[in-house]
Amino acid sequence: MVPNIKIALDDLTVNNIGVLRRINSVVLPTSYSDSWYKDSLVVGELAKLAYFNDIPVGAIRCSLETPPNHKDQTRIYIMTLAVLSPYRGYGIGRKLVDHILEQAKKMFVKEVYCHVWVENEDALNWYQHIGFEKGDLVAGYYKKMTPAGDAYILRKIL
Repeated sequence: MVPNIKIALDDLTVNNIGVLRRINSVVLPTSYSDSWYKDSLVVGELAKLAYFNDIPVGAIRCSLETPPNHKDQTRIYIMTLAVLSPYRGYGIGRKLVDHILEQAKKMFVKEVYCHVWVENEDALNWYQHIGFEKGDLVAGYYKKMTPAGDAYILRKIL
C-alpha cells in the first residue's frame, strides 16, 4: 500500500450518475441503457462509487434477487464492478465488494454472485482470491460480444 491514500465510498445521486456511466464505459466491454443507470439510483446501498484521494476511480452496482416462488434464497447479484486500471491493486475493488457483503449480512442474504467472462483470467483469479468459488459455465452469456462470450458464475456463500 502507498502511504497517505484515502479510499472512500459514496452513494449514487443524480449529480454523480455520469461518473458511474463513464467508469463503466472505460472498464467494461459492454454498455448499459439509460434505464439501467436510472434504476441504479434507487438500489440504495447496492450501488457505490469509490474514490481514491477524492478522485472517482471505481464503482459497483448490484441487484437484490428475490425468487417469486419463495422456495429459493434471496441473493445479491453483482451486475458491474469496475476499477480504473491505474488504481487496481490498492484495495478499491475489495472495499466495494466488502461493502456489498456487509449489506448482504444486514439483509440476511446468504449468497452474493456474479458472472465473469471466461477470458478475463485476472478477474476470475481476483474473485477466487477474495473467497468466491468458481461455479458453472454459462455458454453464450455475453450475447453482445462477437462471437457471444461465455461466463463463469462466481459465488460467495455467507
